[in-house]
Amino acid sequence: MSADRPTPYTPNNDLPQARLGWIMALIQTLIYGTFVGTFIVSPATMTRPIAPGMAVTVATVGGLLVILSTMVLTGLYVLTANRLTAR
Repeated sequence: MSADRPTPYTPNNDLPQARLGWIMALIQTLIYGTFVGTFIVSPATMTRPIAPGMAVTVATVGGLLVILSTMVLTGLYVLTANRLTAR
């Protein structure tokens, strides 16, 4: 008779998705920390133009790459977490 009753949901903090999320959050924190750390250590590097005569700086390109890395890591997390859940 107990087989007919659904098992109550118990949250599991050891899910692979949760671990993956923390790993990717750490990766993104390192990427952003490197970006900010470069500003702190060498502001002249970040304010230098990409090429002579251009108004686009290293910081602008770096900031765009930080945003792009966030989007890529989020997409990878969603794909991987959905595959793990589908099992």
